[in-house]
Amino acid sequence: MSVSGHCLCGAVTISTTADPAFSANCHCTDCRHSTGAAYATLLFFKEDDVTITGERATFSHPSDRGTTLTKSFCPKCGSPIATQNDARPGMIGIRAGQVDQPEAIKPGRNVFLDSKLPSTPIDESLAGSPRMPG
Repeated sequence: MSVSGHCLCGAVTISTTADPAFSANCHCTDCRHSTGAAYATLLFFKEDDVTITGERATFSHPSDRGTTLTKSFCPKCGSPIATQNDARPGMIGIRAGQVDQPEAIKPGRNVFLDSKLPSTPIDESLAGSPRMPG
């Protein structure tokens, strides 16, 4: 499946012909803060299979497990683009909001359900974890 996308202003583009390795909805507080939404949906790919063009700014912070998460975003419009975890080298999570093919967005799990907003509806057919699975 080909997946492409871009930030709000179009300065950063994303493309891949690979299928996502997995996809998830993350309800952690950090994802809520970084997206400004109730949760973040991410499609994870092998980093070598994804091409991202355009200037990106990054912000790194520790996860709840002590690993380092690095989030990238467009410095012009602020759109979140991707996230990487140093515990999973070679993988990159693309923010679903930047993907142009809605049919590619098929989350398989909800994570950090202990942190979800009480008003957020949950698809009970998806696997769920109170935190990040080991």
